[in-house]
Amino acid sequence: MSRARAAVVAACLLLAAGPARAQLTLPTDFADDLILGGLNQPVGMAFLRDGRLLFVERTTANIRLIVNGAIAAVDPVITVPNVRSTGGEQGLLGITVDPRWPSPAYIYIHYDYSGSANIRLSRYTVAGDLNFTGNGSLTIDPLTRYDILTDIPDNASNHNGGTLRFGPDGMLYQSLGDDATSCQAQNLTILAGKILRLDVSGLPAGGGGPPAKSLIMPANNPYVANPSANAKLVGYWGLRNPFRFAIDPGTGSLVIGDVGESSLEEMDYATVTGRNFQWPIYEGIIPGPTTCAGVDSTNFTGPIYTYDHSQGQAVIGGVLYRRPSTGIGRFPPEYDGDVLFCDFYKQWVRRLKKTGSTWNLAPAPGQPNGTDWAGNAAGISDWLEAPDGSVWYCRMVTGVTMTGPGQLRRLRYTGVSSVPPPGGSPVEFGPPYPSPTDANVAFDYALPVSLSVSLAIYDLGGRRVRVVVPSQMQSAGPHHEGWDGFDEQGRRAAAGIYVARLTAGGEERERRFSLVR
Repeated sequence: MSRARAAVVAACLLLAAGPARAQLTLPTDFADDLILGGLNQPVGMAFLRDGRLLFVERTTANIRLIVNGAIAAVDPVITVPNVRSTGGEQGLLGITVDPRWPSPAYIYIHYDYSGSANIRLSRYTVAGDLNFTGNGSLTIDPLTRYDILTDIPDNASNHNGGTLRFGPDGMLYQSLGDDATSCQAQNLTILAGKILRLDVSGLPAGGGGPPAKSLIMPANNPYVANPSANAKLVGYWGLRNPFRFAIDPGTGSLVIGDVGESSLEEMDYATVTGRNFQWPIYEGIIPGPTTCAGVDSTNFTGPIYTYDHSQGQAVIGGVLYRRPSTGIGRFPPEYDGDVLFCDFYKQWVRRLKKTGSTWNLAPAPGQPNGTDWAGNAAGISDWLEAPDGSVWYCRMVTGVTMTGPGQLRRLRYTGVSSVPPPGGSPVEFGPPYPSPTDANVAFDYALPVSLSVSLAIYDLGGRRVRVVVPSQMQSAGPHHEGWDGFDEQGRRAAAGIYVARLTAGGEERERRFSLVR
């Protein structure tokens, strides 16, 4: 974002909260579910392999956990100390989970450090119910912090990057903005305007750091021959503010949303490391505002898609969708390999499809117009595909003035192609939503074949509160049910944690959710 736009956002976020904005306007047979509302600027998220979700709040510096659609019993997991969030784009911005979880049980965070003008990449060791055999709660001891990088420049309040993702190669990728000094993006010796590629697998256990950079340098990085220790960590460069990017879990290719300055926003695509995305020599596909000394333009890589500032001013790089073999919310087969992305300030979500070597907007039946896959989307700060094939998004702010409390939401497909194939596929039971809730709660499940089904609500003492679905035969495919918060005697159920128990063909599935009054 530009300095002016960052100032506008910062000012807006200080205003009183406005009304929550409605769900997205979506193509035919797609649904948008509220998972959690009333949040304080949720900005980034990461799934554990068992379906639990960690998310970070920008200004509170809280790391919080969702278990079965509800906030975990231990909340927050930790409040990260020494986070600077005074600028409109500063704070606790990114989180990811070690792919070897739960051994080791590490999470990694990207944040602006209050003790100096730097961004830090740090690791924490997680304790608690690591294998999800109990209530799923996790805890973090602040003393387990291991600082991996502490010298990333943060002299400006904007252009901080903020995405952390592991690739299928096991490497950790971190996005960094140019710190509002554009030619730093063209200087390999400065950790700004880059996406780093790091090997964190050999770092010692426990707290401490930072290590020598040679200990986190992958041997096959593109600039390992450069004498600069910083250059050896660079995977991609020439970026202005790659706030959000996605990694193809199959190929390791990156799709990057790079925020423009005065004219164009761009989406970039990289299949090999070492690509230079040409900022500030170019802004998108037009000559940029600056020339930088000693730049080799022969290695430039142009964007796959751009849009001008009449359509938006801060691209959010989105999700590269890979369709799982089963999953209650998975999208149709034609979405495999597609990219969904948005603009923080505008109402649209767009869909890109790769055909040969080119990427083009792809229409879907029932979408709001010929360009936009979805509408009513302002304030989105992160996208992530869930293990069940649904797509979650983080709405940092809501309301007409974009000052209301944040939300975590889920997109899922409700049409026939989301039905698990018959013949041995498991019963799918998604998280109840919204949770916490003060009234109605919804349940989605899918059956591989016709089965006898019942669904009931229990309290934590095992007492039945209400039968939602009495025992009956139901057809193969997705089903949607709801509970109004009243018990079998017609009384409002008390606040607390409840268990939804689905029985289908002799199999039992349980999901917990929270009722507040």
